[in-house]
Amino acid sequence: MTRPRLTIAFIPIMTIRPSLLPLTLLLAATPLTQAANLPVEDILRQVDHYRMPVPSFEASVRITPLRDGKEQEPGTYLIKGGGPNQVLVEATSFDQRGQKFLTTDNGLFFYAPRTKRAIRLTPLQTLRGQASIGDIARISFASDYTASEMELPPQSCPDSPCLALQLTSKNREATYTRIELIVSRQKSRYVPIKAMLHVASGKLLKIAQFTPASGNLPPSTLYLDPQDASEQTRVEFEKLSAATFPPALFNPRSLEQ
Repeated sequence: MTRPRLTIAFIPIMTIRPSLLPLTLLLAATPLTQAANLPVEDILRQVDHYRMPVPSFEASVRITPLRDGKEQEPGTYLIKGGGPNQVLVEATSFDQRGQKFLTTDNGLFFYAPRTKRAIRLTPLQTLRGQASIGDIARISFASDYTASEMELPPQSCPDSPCLALQLTSKNREATYTRIELIVSRQKSRYVPIKAMLHVASGKLLKIAQFTPASGNLPPSTLYLDPQDASEQTRVEFEKLSAATFPPALFNPRSLEQ
């Protein structure tokens, strides 16, 4: 009796035709923005929404300077926002109580109980530690900067898909002249990871590192001095709620009342 012959067929798991290889390499090299087909302006708006999810709001903020990792005297602030460039900051800590900072389309104004009227300041004016007034009063990137994609710096984001945006100030009231912003795509949205903050001279003034947002609060931000690693400042949102305010609240004359 003749035994039946056993035939074994080998089926390749995956075959890439030579004609498709260039296309495969092209897709692998496609920038994240093109692969997602999302304009950089929309990415910037997603980042803004992540940093402040409520367009009109009231928030409590704590700013804590750190020296060699040790916390220094913090400052507390009540923030009332009616839009990207309508933000009133009221100091509530003992050493600054009564001070008010108002940002508008026409600039930044400051009032203290010992002054007779509000005076103009720049957003770079130090508020506490490494934190400037503009860091909490002008947090909308899309309102103050134009964005373009730039080459991702080496080792800037090794654990997730990232891209780098160069932000260039488009008005005189922007806090910084240029920002190199590293963003990461997480759960179908873009979130900020780190920002290199430059002033008009081109100097890297400070570095901002963003921690993941928790609950309904915006992310915390750690500001670092690139010249002195021992100096850091942490900005934390402790409370945030939706709120509406009369337009008169954001008039510089209201600071004196």
